[in-house]
Amino acid sequence: MGRHKTVFSEELARRANADLEILDQRKITYKLLAIVAATKYPVIDVADIFDVAAPTIWRWAKAYEKKGIDGLYVKDRAKRPSKLTSEQKTEILAWVDERRTANGQAIHWTYERLQQAIALEFEVKLGIQTIWAWIRKEDRRLKTLTPRMRKLEGSSKYDRKKDTSEKESAEKET
Repeated sequence: MGRHKTVFSEELARRANADLEILDQRKITYKLLAIVAATKYPVIDVADIFDVAAPTIWRWAKAYEKKGIDGLYVKDRAKRPSKLTSEQKTEILAWVDERRTANGQAIHWTYERLQQAIALEFEVKLGIQTIWAWIRKEDRRLKTLTPRMRKLEGSSKYDRKKDTSEKESAEKET
């Protein structure tokens, strides 16, 4: 696969070197060094050395060619707005803290139950992972039940051992 001469030119390398001398920011410097190296060496080799994918270096070069240094800065990505209002979130956290449903009934919350309650109460569908991350971010934890061993009615460990020893002796006799 050959290099595209249109993006990686001597002019681009000269501009990048000039900007390298005036910059003090490490990440931008890193990107500019990769662009300069890509004008002299194959992009795949430069990508291996800089420990990035080759398309990343292409993207940096195109952004630098179009917008200059400003094109190399990381752009802020807009977050999705929450499906729940802050009042709804406060209400849900109260449910979790009090271990009660919206109706006031005592409940042991699991993420699945919380997901169902949110869907019923607010008609909002949230994923389990979304609920888990939000609960963690709010510094809350849902308590998990630990299984306990119970004795069977009318049975004890001794009785079970006795039953097995009787079975073994019955098998030996046959």
